Amino acid sequence: MYRYWNLSLMICFSVSVMFVGSENTELPPPKNLNFLWETPFRLSLTWEKPEDLDPECKVNYTVHVYRSQDCSYKDLKSYRVSRPSHKVNVSNENGLCISVSTNPVNCGDRGHSRPTTIILTPPPVRLVTDLSCGYSHSRMKCTWKPGDDVQDLSFYYWLHVNESIIKCIPDETMKTGGCIIHNGDLKNMMEIYYLFNGTRNGFHVNNTFEGEHPLHCVKLNKPQLTIHKVGQELHFQTNGSDLDEFLNDCYTYQYTYTKCNKEKKVPANGEKTLTVQYDPACKYRARVRILFSKNCGYGGSDPSDEVEYGENCDPYLPEFLGFIIIPLIVSCCLIVSLVLLKRHKDIIFPKIPVPTLLFKGIFINNIRTSEYLQSPASVRLYVPVEEIVESSISLEPDTSLIPSTNNVPHKPK
Repeated sequence: MYRYWNLSLMICFSVSVMFVGSENTELPPPKNLNFLWETPFRLSLTWEKPEDLDPECKVNYTVHVYRSQDCSYKDLKSYRVSRPSHKVNVSNENGLCISVSTNPVNCGDRGHSRPTTIILTPPPVRLVTDLSCGYSHSRMKCTWKPGDDVQDLSFYYWLHVNESIIKCIPDETMKTGGCIIHNGDLKNMMEIYYLFNGTRNGFHVNNTFEGEHPLHCVKLNKPQLTIHKVGQELHFQTNGSDLDEFLNDCYTYQYTYTKCNKEKKVPANGEKTLTVQYDPACKYRARVRILFSKNCGYGGSDPSDEVEYGENCDPYLPEFLGFIIIPLIVSCCLIVSLVLLKRHKDIIFPKIPVPTLLFKGIFINNIRTSEYLQSPASVRLYVPVEEIVESSISLEPDTSLIPSTNNVPHKPK
């Protein structure tokens, strides 16, 4: 009994596998995929309808154009077409991978086919490197670095609006390595392509590049930043010179400033002025960058020059000076005073002369003792101090007053 049961299960499983297999049958892929460059930017693709299709099976095709020779690259363009041909605008900067697959429209349970692919190699020579373009006021400024040994280099651009290739003539300020495209329709263009022509080692070479949408590479002038103190606040004011092309909502301002060497970044917003509380003990450094809002496109300006305000100092410095510096100054002054006092003490404090014996005696006799005050008034007399004088005194006449005999005149006899 169990043998029959197992046999029944195997039959049911086989039928299910056959049913599922028939349900996932793939359509055949396209045949004879070919390409042709109609212009340096336009690629024409053609292929043949797959064979072995039922007359009632209607199909369309999916075209993938990868901007690389790797067919798993994520940067691609996709198209759904009903005819076995398609034209696509693309550049061959890094090579291309083209794949076309068949999709069922009303083919029953049949699924899409495996892709048919072809690989396009890039040019053998890179004429320029570091190509960069920025849009502002109906102008597209492009810069690049020419490759080595490249001669007769020319720069062209192509816009979808006129389907023509236009040569860009460099300005006097950009004779080499750059050019400015002047076109009033740039802002409304969805596609723009660049072409470089040149020769290297005697061979003519073309390089094509696909540019970004002009509103996705907006380049604004570097703004100017000023700082003003209003009360206890600092006002960071941004001044832009080319903010009149789009609405005010298309511009945001990103401030970065340092306070006491601590950096702070303010999220971008639509305010031209940033207000912060002022700390007198801190030095402020600030920069600002104008960004093109994501609601309008992408891009922005370079950061402004750094602006400084105030100086870093210790908030407790006055107290430190009061407790340390002032006592030190007082000590130094005291030491200097003592040295000067010692050096000039005779001038500052002159010696008092010793009194004579007379004054000394008077001073001594004026001292009133208790015994002296109790003695009778007749006894309380002044007794001078005995002074030492010469014990013998001799007087000699002044001879100058006695007339000499030689000088007496004689009377005549």
